[in-house]
Parts: sequence; structure tokens; C-alpha cells
Amino acid sequence: MRIVYFHQYFATRDSAAATRSFEIARRLVRRGHQVTVVSRDTREAAARRELVGRERIDGIDVIYIRMPYSNYYSMPMRIASFLGFMLAASVAGLVLPRPDVVFATSTPLTIGVPGLLTARIKRAPFVFEIRDLWPDVPIALGVLRNKRLIWIARALEAALYNGAERVIVLSEGSRDALLEQGIDGAKIVFAPNASDLDLFSPGNADRGFRERHGLRDKFVALYTGAMGRANGTDQLADAAALLRASGEEAVALVAIGDGSERPRLEERRRRERLDNLLLLPPMPKRELAGIVGAADVTLTLFAPYPVLQTNSPNKLFDSLAAGRPVVLNLDGWLRRTVAEAGAGVYVPAGDGEALAVALAALAREPDVVREMGVRAHALAESSFARDTIADRLADTLEAVGAAAVRD
Repeated sequence: MRIVYFHQYFATRDSAAATRSFEIARRLVRRGHQVTVVSRDTREAAARRELVGRERIDGIDVIYIRMPYSNYYSMPMRIASFLGFMLAASVAGLVLPRPDVVFATSTPLTIGVPGLLTARIKRAPFVFEIRDLWPDVPIALGVLRNKRLIWIARALEAALYNGAERVIVLSEGSRDALLEQGIDGAKIVFAPNASDLDLFSPGNADRGFRERHGLRDKFVALYTGAMGRANGTDQLADAAALLRASGEEAVALVAIGDGSERPRLEERRRRERLDNLLLLPPMPKRELAGIVGAADVTLTLFAPYPVLQTNSPNKLFDSLAAGRPVVLNLDGWLRRTVAEAGAGVYVPAGDGEALAVALAALAREPDVVREMGVRAHALAESSFARDTIADRLADTLEAVGAAAVRD
């Protein structure tokens, strides 16, 4: 089966970005399918000047489109970048050979346009995956305020859901939101983010990480990933300040990542002399796996906006695979899942004091933390193994493709 896969942020394990599309695509290739990914050029080499590049990675045909983008862009600049990539990806889709299935994964919502357009012109079925609820998230965060743009985004959202044979959701909250919008439950498929058990594991720990950063005798709480408006970095800094003020010297917070809020976090660290908060740059997932394994617990934090409770964050599933307990502030399905498995603890979003108290308590209970870690890994194996989730998605694409042939 020939599959055209649109994803604006395709990345391999050599990148610091999320690798869901890479992991799914290479498993589709293993099942005998031809997969072409159309992506913005996220490769690290600064010298690349071609407008369109093409590589073969693990059997995946990847078309890279050069399109400037940064998490530091203003909203108008982001929209311009999204629209530019949408147009370029649409052209790419139209010149490719006719696929058996077209698959597009957001965010942003505009990625669905080249997917649906290619599917309609090439007379192929369309499958749409939503990683976050758009435009709900940017509206709730106040970054999308223009009423006309909101109306356009809502109309586009409805058109993509209605035009898709299946809609893949990554969380129970997203599924519930779509059902409330009147989307047929029969076309919704739940396929959450997953644990890469071959990369993250209890035995994969960078033994030198603590030594290099003066953390040898510390209880290390690790945050990884984006540092944007949605990511609750204030809670991280608030907890660090409270731990320092209360004399909890055993606890160290480590944050690895980048985003528009990082400069403010760095300024707070400097101004408030938060020596217990270490900030490190983004790093490839292969390297990150060993650092997660060297931590005591991980932090899955988001800003206190109800719509963010529908998230399915990669960092949580990486932590489970590594056998590290999760301290999370997401209420809803993930809180329930982690609590039922005994794989971590919950603190309210935006509450720095609750986070500080939780970390101080865990630092005093190494046996409890160790047992939580064992349960975390068991949860990853039983419910979120990458092969299991990828098979579910592959089965969906194959079923849609087979149905189109019969019709």
C-alpha cells in the first residue's frame, strides 16, 4: 500500500523533537508499505540551502520543504509560516504518485489542508490525526483572538473531521471533545503517544550525567521538552524557589528544552539565585534517554488551562518506559491512569508549593520511588508499548485503504 504522510515536524531519534511520526512510519515500512513523508525541513545542518530536499531514512521516503519557523515567532509570523508550508506541501502532494491512503497529523490544523486536498484530487481516502485540540488550545491560551481567524479555524476543523474516513486522537479528552462536537464515534480511533521500550529502559542510564553537573548526591526531578506558554515553567521556578527557601537542599530540578518562555525562566533563575534549578539545552532523543534513566523522577507540567488536560505528552511515556515515576499536573485520563498503576503522583497545575512539597516528600522515600518506578515500567509494557500503538494505527490505515479498494 502506498501512503502519503503529512507532518510538519517529522524528526528522527537524532533530533530533540518528538519522533512519533518516524516511529510509526518505519513500522509501516516493516509491514510492507511504501511511505512518503512530507515535512518542513527540521534537519540540524545550517548549511542546507535547497528549497526542497529528499532523503531515505529507514526505508521512509522523506520530502523536506524549507520553511522558516521558530517557537520564538509572534503569532502572525507563525500563521504565515503555517500557511506557507500548507501551500508548499499541497503542491508536493499533487505531484506525487497516487497514494492508496493519505494520512496527515496536526498540529498545526493547517496540515490537514494538503492532506485532504491530495486525497480528493488523487481520489484516495483521508485519515486525520490530531495531537492537540486546535483551535481550542491557541484560543484558550489567548494567542488566537481575532474573531474572523477563529471562525475560519473552526470551519477548517469541521471540514477536516467531516472529510476524514477516520480521526485519530491521542487522548480520551480529545475523543470526548470530538463526540461533543457531533463527530461520529465510529470514525474516531484512540492511539495515544507511546513508550519506546527499545530506547528508554530502566537499564539505560547515563552514569556520568550527575557527576558532570554536580548532582551526585541529589534527588533529581527532570523536566524535558518545550518551554512555551502552555508548559507551566512558572510552576517549575516557583517550586525551586520554595525548596531553596525551606532548606530542602537534597532536591535538584533539571529542565532540558527550549521555547519562548526559556529566557524568562533563565532570568528568574539568575535573579532569584535558584542554584537548585539547572537549565540545559535540547538534546537528541538518543542522548536524552540516558539522562531520563539517570533521574529519580520526571516532571510532566503544563500551564493551568483546562483544555491542556486533553494532552498526551511524549515525556510522560518516555518516563514510564525508563521506569521513572511521573510527577504530573494533568488532571483527567492521564492522572487516573498513572494513579491506578501507582506509577507517580499528581499535583495541581500552577501550584508551585504543591510541587515542592511532593518532591521533598518523595526525596525522603527512596523505597516508594523505587516501587513506583517498577510500576511505571510495567504500565509502559502493558498499555503503551510503541509496537502495540503503531499496530493499532497501521491496522486503521490498512482497513481504510482496503475499504476504498472495495468501493
